[in-house]
Amino acid sequence: MKFWDREKEIRDLKRYLQSEPNAILFVYGPKSSGKSTLLMKVAQEMKRDRVEFLWYDLRGYAIEKAEDAISILLGGKGISDTLAKVFDINLFALSIKTDELLKIFKKEKDPFVVLEKELVKGKEKGITPVVVFDEIQNLKDIYLNGERGLVDRLFNFFVRITKVMHLAHVLVMTSDTFFIEEVYSSSALKNTSRYYLVDYFDDETAFKILAEEGLSREDARYVVEWIGGIPWMIEEVVKSDDPKNTAEELYEDHRARLRNFLLECEMVDEVREVLRDLLEGDFELSRNSIKAVKELVKSEVLFYDPLKGNVRFQTKLDERAARELLGKTALPGEKGGS
Repeated sequence: MKFWDREKEIRDLKRYLQSEPNAILFVYGPKSSGKSTLLMKVAQEMKRDRVEFLWYDLRGYAIEKAEDAISILLGGKGISDTLAKVFDINLFALSIKTDELLKIFKKEKDPFVVLEKELVKGKEKGITPVVVFDEIQNLKDIYLNGERGLVDRLFNFFVRITKVMHLAHVLVMTSDTFFIEEVYSSSALKNTSRYYLVDYFDDETAFKILAEEGLSREDARYVVEWIGGIPWMIEEVVKSDDPKNTAEELYEDHRARLRNFLLECEMVDEVREVLRDLLEGDFELSRNSIKAVKELVKSEVLFYDPLKGNVRFQTKLDERAARELLGKTALPGEKGGS
């Protein structure tokens, strides 16, 4: 399927990366909204600008201790060379010698000092380095030298290479938006961060995509009513011989996940209350509701926007499932319902 309707986001991010590094940029949004794919497209379009990406995708690694994280950090491990070739992007190559790595693991050298020197080398060659951390929250429980959180050290390093040295851009991508608040409150990030939301397509755009991919107006309208503008789900529907049935199957999966979550959740009464209030348009985030909301966000039922302080259902499918399981009024196009 084509790379759809992200011209504004591409333009915004290219403009940001063409400016002098001066802040950490949090690229956030709901799960599977296309954050990583969008940034790869931006990297592809900036290949001729001598911009190189030091890209860490932390979803594919088992990180249990600081040594694991440092191996990834200084090994330059990130997106694969194959993926880089598919998207035709420039990756920033680290050239850290083995003896230097050994000194780091023996705690004789600071890994962040070594990484900074590598970025300086790139800058001296006329390269603009962009450091990307995808799903960085996977490091939040790792401690460095048994005393200080690795994430705290990383963000202090990010502040240094952006705000202080103007050496490299840093983009932090995450769907765990409560993590952004945790980092902001525990690290010295005031006036050092910017935020950019990458959301699902709106209904109008999703309808346009489906229609241009060959769906009838009736089928396109039905699919949008069920799944909205989730990029990968739109692709599943487009590949299907029966778009309506595919949309309903995607819903059945979401309903089953929410049902299982409610059966296994230890604070089910509080969770149900949050869901009911959201469905009735009478929800306010408070001390009493925050734990339940965090559980629902962690389980990808809800999405929390830390800038606006808004809580919403992650997708139309989750809202539809909550209505059915809690016995609320059915949505348009839904079978049954009470």
